[in-house]
Amino acid sequence: MDPKHLHEQLQRLQREVDSLAVDDANRAKLHALIDDIDRELGSGAQFVLEDTSLQDRVDEMMSHFEAEHPTTAGILKDIMVKLASIGV
Repeated sequence: MDPKHLHEQLQRLQREVDSLAVDDANRAKLHALIDDIDRELGSGAQFVLEDTSLQDRVDEMMSHFEAEHPTTAGILKDIMVKLASIGV
């Protein structure tokens, strides 16, 4: 699993969230989730995700957005798969 690719997905999600027509509460939840994942990943090649709730939060947000915002849900699903591949 390449952490650079996951960082790229997070940046793509950030751009997508910024363009969504959603309420401020949901936008804030997505931004907080992105920030938490990014913080856990760090910037080095070696990283360990310790927050076991991250995948649950990604799954919850993916379920929430899949009907009205399929692109956002797709990005979230890709991130969730990558998190699972590194043991989260």
